[in-house]
This record gives sequence, C-alpha cells and structure tokens, in this order.
Amino acid sequence: MIAPFGLSSSATTTTTSTLGQKDLEIVQPPDDAISCLKFSPATVPQTYLIASSWANDIRCWEIQSNGQSVAKAIQKHDAPILSCCWSDDGSKVFTAGCDKTAKMWDLQANTFVQIAAHDQPIRTIHYIQRPSYSCVMTGSWDRTGRNSFSFLYKEIYVYFCCY
Repeated sequence: MIAPFGLSSSATTTTTSTLGQKDLEIVQPPDDAISCLKFSPATVPQTYLIASSWANDIRCWEIQSNGQSVAKAIQKHDAPILSCCWSDDGSKVFTAGCDKTAKMWDLQANTFVQIAAHDQPIRTIHYIQRPSYSCVMTGSWDRTGRNSFSFLYKEIYVYFCCY
C-alpha cells in the first residue's frame, strides 16, 4: 500500500495513532460537512469554537478547560455557509454563504441580520479592525469583493473586482 505524501505506511499509522489520542469530540456537530472552524479571539476570557457547515448552519460551542465541549447556540442561512469569522472583541460572528448573503450574529442579543449581498455565493468573509475604522470584507464567486460598514453606523460599500 502506498502511503500519502511519500510517508511510509508505518509512519502514517504512528502519526494517526498519536494524533487520535489527543482528539476531542464536539457534542452536537453539524449534520453535514464543516466548511470553516474558528476559535474565539484571545480577548474573550472563555474559549469558544464556531463552525459553519453545508447543513446551512453556524454553531457555537464553549470549550472547557478539561477539553469538554458545551453546545451554546446555532443560527441558520437559507443555503450552505462557506465561511465564518469573529469580531476582534468576540461579541459578534460573521458568516458568508451560498444564499449570496453575509450575516452578523450578535452573540449577546442572539440576533442574526444580513449585512451584505452579492450576485453569487459568498466564498469568504473577514472582519477588519484598523485604528480609524472596522469593517467586514467579503469575496464572492461573482468575482467581486465588498467592504461593508453597514453594521456600524450607515451603509457604505466599497466594491472591487477580481479577474
């Protein structure tokens, strides 16, 4: 049998065995493939994990110091979610999906609102924090990127095309 990446089959077995001993099981995982995983930022005193999935949902778990996971909350898009990210202070989670929308999940209020849209599915989303502003940047299969400031004070979009 040929081992992946040029490793011998015994090296592959040893690596898998070693890693398997440190794996932690997440309770109540998504019902379909996970598309993105992110741990909460260091500014948050507790450790949380978010996962977006092809099951159209974003889930949040608290990861306790003993490695146990506790399911905390879930929100849904109308189609698979492809990407997710945290705000720097950990109070918000941002999602991007095949339903062509980007959404903001306010974890304190447990509200989930649309903050941007594209003509095709949104492949990636990033929260950007700078000294003079913060925004969410999205990239879509429609070959455009957008910066959205709409969740802050007023709606302002900056468009750029990717060819």
